[in-house]
Amino acid sequence: MNRTGKTLLFVLIFLLFWVTLTPFMDLRDPSVLLAQEQGNALQQLVSLSLFFISALYLLANWQIALKMLSPLLIILLFWQFITVFTSDYSGISFRRYVYSITVIVTAMAWVILPENQQHFQRMLKYLSLFILGLSYFGVIFMPEVSIHNEAEVLELINAGSWRGHFSHKNIAGPAMIVLIIYNLYLLRRDDYLIPALNIVLATIFLIFSNNKTSIGLIVIALLVAEIIRFVRLLPLQYLAAIIPVGLMLLLTVGTVVSLPVQDFVTGLISDPTFTGRTEIWKFALEQLRAHPWVGFGFDTFWNMSHLINGGYEIETWASRAGHAHNGYINLMMTTGLIGITLFIVWMLFCPLLDYHRSQKSGNDPALAVMYLRIWVFMMLYASLESPFFAPRGQVWFSLLAAVFALRLHARVKAR
Repeated sequence: MNRTGKTLLFVLIFLLFWVTLTPFMDLRDPSVLLAQEQGNALQQLVSLSLFFISALYLLANWQIALKMLSPLLIILLFWQFITVFTSDYSGISFRRYVYSITVIVTAMAWVILPENQQHFQRMLKYLSLFILGLSYFGVIFMPEVSIHNEAEVLELINAGSWRGHFSHKNIAGPAMIVLIIYNLYLLRRDDYLIPALNIVLATIFLIFSNNKTSIGLIVIALLVAEIIRFVRLLPLQYLAAIIPVGLMLLLTVGTVVSLPVQDFVTGLISDPTFTGRTEIWKFALEQLRAHPWVGFGFDTFWNMSHLINGGYEIETWASRAGHAHNGYINLMMTTGLIGITLFIVWMLFCPLLDYHRSQKSGNDPALAVMYLRIWVFMMLYASLESPFFAPRGQVWFSLLAAVFALRLHARVKAR
């Protein structure tokens, strides 16, 4: 594939996840209240097309592609495949599993498409500007589908929060964080105008999104990443990463399983329910008792008809939550304790080892730090939202790309 082809594929993949085929979703439409069991045919067609092109590119570069694959990821995917057949919605679960695989393969190809760092930097700079321009275009010219408002059928409390072309402010928020991190890397003395503009625009949009989780975590994530970069000793790096993630989980999910923790958090913050999330976590953990080891099947718990139409709302509104608002619980609900254990080992321990090795690889340390920052932020963010294996947007795609890039950064000398 020549340079033009690589550029085009890189751009198309980026736009598929960052813009999607359904931008500016109208949340005033009552159909958003229905069970979400049907896929988007056009989205699937485009995704499969880019998947096949990406797969061919990876086959042509199989030696590099293999270096991105972790045995733990293969084991995790095999376990998720098993849970497809334990699901009450095996057909839907299988379709979503296949789609999840396409995202993984596409993200792998996206990481190695640039011919060199300069090529990657140039594309990332202008794509960031395009995404921000599209978001601001929506806010200015299409506010009814770019700013949450009281005419929407869900979560009227979000009225006034910017979401741009994204489907929700809680998606727009982490998207802005990723753009900020991208452009902090791109910010160089010889090329700073557009990256600096991108950082300013993303920061303003983040503030007006009112996504408190992202706003509250960005400084912590950058600080943790800086500590990891500075200490260099692997045991200390693990402590620097795992302690903040553990504390986040303790102070969030811990409030529904431990009364002392609940009392402590109640005295610490003004909203100990985390905007109603504790009700969702209680409901999810109670449901998990029925299928603790294998869960309810890959990606088939939330938004399924048995929840939407099963009368659970009589007991609690949490059955209509859409997701667990916690990535670890969300994954545990669908793949059980076995699935979440495999995931934590792959996602929490392996990337940090890869970053540690990358510090000795001779590759650009600034690029590795960029991916490290994304990884740290997402690990913290997952305590209050559900970014894992949510393949329909930029959050999971960005995390996957960061994890694959860190693994490659540790094993292959950059061009």
